Amino acid sequence: MKLDQSRLEYYITPEQAAKQLGLDLDSIYQLADEGKLQAAVMTDGSIGISQISVNHLLPKEALPEYQLNAGLKGVPISINEAGRKYKLNTSTLTRWMQRGLIHQLGKEGRKTLLDETEVAKCVRKNRDIGGWLKDWLAEINRAIAE
Repeated sequence: MKLDQSRLEYYITPEQAAKQLGLDLDSIYQLADEGKLQAAVMTDGSIGISQISVNHLLPKEALPEYQLNAGLKGVPISINEAGRKYKLNTSTLTRWMQRGLIHQLGKEGRKTLLDETEVAKCVRKNRDIGGWLKDWLAEINRAIAE
């Protein structure tokens, strides 16, 4: 059986975490002590910082999934147009907007305009087998089982 490495936690050095967050090493260690960054001792005795915990502290615009669609930032797209372009039900897009996952940029007549960067990110996460939706459902199932 082959191990699915995409589901494994990835650790980086404290120096890499400091660079990504724009902080000094002392601040990284302080955040780890406060539990705001997940740290671990690696098998070679060095300290590793969870990339996921670093990502939680980054502004969403700095995350890799937003960088992929950086050219779409602030580009308005109507709910109907987004539904056609990304092959989604418009009620799904409306629900994501109501939950704050996608921000409304405004209105054009009766059309609700969304930020296409956020639409593209949510679509990719929703379709990604290891995406937030599947993880969230797994977390709920674990909680129910306990």
